Amino acid sequence: MSEIRTDPLTGFTTIFAPERARRPIKLSENANHYVPTQEQIDSDPFAEGKESETTPELFAIRSPDTRANQPGWKLRVVANKYPALTPVSDSEEYGVHEVIVECPQFETQVSRLSPTQFQYMFQAYRQRVAAHRDDPRINYALVFKNQGILGGASLGHVHSQLLASHLIPQALQQEVQQAREYQSEHGCSLFKTLAQDSADGFSGRVMSTDYFDIICPYASRFAFETWVIPQSLKTHFDHSSDRELDDLAIITRRLLFSLESLLGRHDLNYVIQMPPYDTREQDGYTWSLRIYPRLTHLAGFELASNAFINPVYPEHAIEQLKRQLCS
Repeated sequence: MSEIRTDPLTGFTTIFAPERARRPIKLSENANHYVPTQEQIDSDPFAEGKESETTPELFAIRSPDTRANQPGWKLRVVANKYPALTPVSDSEEYGVHEVIVECPQFETQVSRLSPTQFQYMFQAYRQRVAAHRDDPRINYALVFKNQGILGGASLGHVHSQLLASHLIPQALQQEVQQAREYQSEHGCSLFKTLAQDSADGFSGRVMSTDYFDIICPYASRFAFETWVIPQSLKTHFDHSSDRELDDLAIITRRLLFSLESLLGRHDLNYVIQMPPYDTREQDGYTWSLRIYPRLTHLAGFELASNAFINPVYPEHAIEQLKRQLCS
């Protein structure tokens, strides 16, 4: 039986239609697109030794006694060669578009990276978000990963991106406003309630670590959509401590492994959703990491309505993830 739900934070509407999980699906993409060809490996502009094929590095984690824009790096951040925003400082469309190259070797699946590489990733995210905080021309930053064809990736080598500009997306403004109103009315954080039992019996919690709650949202837009929320309820990601980032690296890697075990190799997006830089702690907003497995294309209904059809109830996803994470 179908059910319509609206998310209390985002305002997005999802139609849950479990019958659609039985429909036959034939995608036009090659089923072997996760296996890199030699041509892809040879032409990889992000590989170690091809530093001259990117813009100069902005930040890197390197081996001792190695130089910028030379081999010897573990993680490297460069300006996007084909930026979505204009890097010209006097332009009204000024913004920053960076690429975080997450390993020196050719790898297409982020779940294949080592625990140490995951730690480097989150350290780099924090550093780059903080680097733009004091720029008066920038109000907001977003870190995101596109992996695979359905995830919108244009290059196979695992990487994330950062976009920062004066523009604050309408959807984020909606979230911040909802969090602020809930905090004002109830005297507690809306984000804290997402991991608690609701009045209708729904509990989004999958598990908790020392520093984070892992949940599946009540109105998940994608099958097995999963969020990681700091128990500290910190507003800004770049204020995270080293211990929090280490814990985040561990649980994110575990989650990606668990999702791959349940769904097989799949395309995905994840985002670190952060509020505008000037958002106050007392406004009740909390940053979060949100993982979106991409099992099918968005289609005409979603594009026309900005509502979503999901064949997997979050209750089912929670049950499966709990078993996988605890096994």
